[in-house]
Order: sequence, then structure tokens, then C-alpha cells
Amino acid sequence: MPIGYPVYTIMCPERLTPVIGISQKVGAQVAQVLADSSDIYGKNNCDERKTIFYELRDSPLLPPDEKSFNRLLHEGLLLVAAGSEATAKSLYVTHYHLLANSHIMKKLRAELQTVPSTASWAELEQLDYLSAVIWEGNRLNFGLTMRNCRTAPFETLRYKNYNLPPGTPVSTMSLFVNASEEYYPDPWTFDPERWLGEGSMERRKYMTSFGKGARRCIGVNLAHMEIYLAIAALVRYDLELFETDVSDVEFRHEYMTFQPKLDSKGVRAMVKGRTGEP
Repeated sequence: MPIGYPVYTIMCPERLTPVIGISQKVGAQVAQVLADSSDIYGKNNCDERKTIFYELRDSPLLPPDEKSFNRLLHEGLLLVAAGSEATAKSLYVTHYHLLANSHIMKKLRAELQTVPSTASWAELEQLDYLSAVIWEGNRLNFGLTMRNCRTAPFETLRYKNYNLPPGTPVSTMSLFVNASEEYYPDPWTFDPERWLGEGSMERRKYMTSFGKGARRCIGVNLAHMEIYLAIAALVRYDLELFETDVSDVEFRHEYMTFQPKLDSKGVRAMVKGRTGEP
């Protein structure tokens, strides 16, 4: 059971050592679940709220190899990385640019006045400017920035003047698409207007933060729901950036996801009150 990772801890960059710690914590939780004798489907059920790992462990639909320690560990790491890191990054990138650009914040707040503060995700999705702000924040989040190779095992692919034999790995980075001058003029500027008006729907097909095709992020709709609800709630408060500038949200390093300057303390702000209140 991989509780310690001495080799990885020594070899990986210091900034990545927290990832090893997360893996250890998730592994400890999985080990605890596998050692627990309670059965959520049987007579030993203690009626306590259980985690998803109990559902996976006791599911009659999954084969044994889908219930192994390593399989559940990888599932847990995926939930942490894709289910929280990516969404959190979109939220802080978006909110930084809202706080740094008062004219964008003013326009968004005006639109949100047209719906109640308790508006559902379905209602918020109908707001054009809020949607544009979120699309732009997701673009500058970049999603998974490492190269994900794809292969066509049985056919020759044609790319411009090149013939790629069957089995040739092909990959790119979301950075090259999301920051392309061809698709997004002045790409490092936070500009929600690019998602409105003529050509905006065509531009959406070049958004790669959640991947594309059959391998697109399976949780994209959950992520959108969280981001819509969170941004709509946050902008109802008056916040002021504290010792934070654009270098805290700029793409400076690539560690599977984009990272800003290495000494960044993140996006920090002081709460002044609710919008329209003293």
C-alpha cells in the first residue's frame, strides 16, 4: 500500500510536494474504507452517511478490479484535482479580473439586478453577460495544461502536408489554443465582450479548457453550475483587492495546470460590505 512516496518526494519540484501529501491523505481514507466491515447495502449498515468510496466498494455492478486500493485511490485523486482545483482556479481568475476592472463588474452587477438573489443555475444561464464573463474566466483558466496524447491506431492521419502513420501520438496544449491571436485577439486581456455578438458562437468551439470530443471533461456541467452560482453570489459583495495584481493570475509555469509566479500568495481581497450597503 503506497503510504510513503520517498522517491517522488525527492525528485519532484518543491512546489509539487503538496500533491504527494494529498495522495497520502486520500490513500489513508481509502485504506480505512476498505478495512471497514460495515456494509451500506446489507444488515451491518449503521445508517451513517458514507462517502462515495463505500458506494464503489459495495456496488454489485462493479467488478473486483474496480474496487482495488489503487483504483479507488486514483478515483479520489481525480475528484480532488478535477472536482475542486480546476473549478477553484476558474473562480479566482474570474473574480480577480472583475475586481481589477470596475467597468466589467458594474455591467455584471447591473445584469444581476434583473434576477433575484436566489436565482437558480437555470435562470443564471440565461444572462448573456454573466455567461460571457464565465466563458472568459474559463478561457484564462486553461484547464489541464499538460499534453494529453491521442492516437489513431488503425488509420493514417493527414495534417497539412504531413501524413501521420497509425499509432502516432498527437497532442497539443490548451495554452496554444486559448491564447491564440487568431481566435482571440489580444488574448491576455480579460474581455467578456468577445463572447457576445457576431462570431461569438463560432468562437466557442475553440475553447479547450474542458477538453474536446469524447474525452471532454465529464464534470463540465457540474463545474458550470458551481461557477455560475458562486460568481453570482460573490459579486453582490463589495471587495477590494489586497496586495494582489495580475501576476497572481498570469500563466507563468506549467504544472499540469497553469501556475502564476512561484511566490504568489493567491488572490486576496478585503470585504467592505454588501453591494449598496455601507
